[in-house]
Amino acid sequence: MVPHLKITNRCIACDNCAVLCPESAILKTKNTYTIETWSCTLCHVCVEVCPVNAIKFIDDSTPAPQG
Repeated sequence: MVPHLKITNRCIACDNCAVLCPESAILKTKNTYTIETWSCTLCHVCVEVCPVNAIKFIDDSTPAPQG
């Protein structure tokens, strides 16, 4: 899986991320937000402006250590 950002259920719908995203990659539907992975450049502006740390970096591309 490709590294991406995910908005968790901690989101308080403050609009900071959607307004400040330089790629307009965050879409609002009702009181939830979705990050379009195809337009997100992983700049992490949204992560920095989120007041409740609701946006997490997901990197499933690194295999888990065996042992």
